[in-house]
Amino acid sequence: MDTIFPIVMMLLFATAGVLVVGGIIYLVTQLVKNKDAKNTKPLNITVGMLFKIYLYVISFISLAVSIVGGTMLIKAGTSYAFGIPFSYTLYSATDTYVEEIKDPDMIQPDCYEGETMTFGDKVVCFDEDTRKQELITGATFFVSMLMIFGLHQFALNRLEKKSNTPWLKKIYTFVSLILYSIVGVIIIPTAIYQLANHLLYRVNDVTLYDAPATTLSILILTLPLWIFFLVKTTKMKDED
Repeated sequence: MDTIFPIVMMLLFATAGVLVVGGIIYLVTQLVKNKDAKNTKPLNITVGMLFKIYLYVISFISLAVSIVGGTMLIKAGTSYAFGIPFSYTLYSATDTYVEEIKDPDMIQPDCYEGETMTFGDKVVCFDEDTRKQELITGATFFVSMLMIFGLHQFALNRLEKKSNTPWLKKIYTFVSLILYSIVGVIIIPTAIYQLANHLLYRVNDVTLYDAPATTLSILILTLPLWIFFLVKTTKMKDED
């Protein structure tokens, strides 16, 4: 489903904006409270605190981008395991867009991109290089972003042992919970719907449904994160 990626990316950028704005609002609130309270230690904005904010923001972004890469990787991989119609939405070769041809003697190709393939009774167009490119691109993004996420989390753990800043951790955890829960709420029914259509129509006509691999891949990657941040937020609530 090609429309899922724009929605997910929109949610990602919107949540990143909430993360930044929420952090600024919380920081200003703490500064005002500490300024009014006589016996409270003032909240100093140090280089170490700014470095922690950087680490949390990059951790948030790199983990989210790794899901995009992982989705591409799983989608391309499942096309080899379960077939191209499972991973890619296909269009009939006779339904491809045809530009106006002035020369009547000119032979019109069956496909303007890729080659013709037959699934069941349908002749469709598909470019074999597409899944190879997505396999490489997805693996590159997934592995590199996970490495960046792991390095930044390692640095955060070391810094938190020296000086604990629970408010930053709470904002990061809560905003992550919001992002992955929203994505999960959207993806779960979409994935079930597309998978049901695939199982129902795959024998008759592969052009009648959207390939379910993309939504299923997002679901596989985001559902554990949703549960993880939900449990983590619940523990933080109990500790307050």
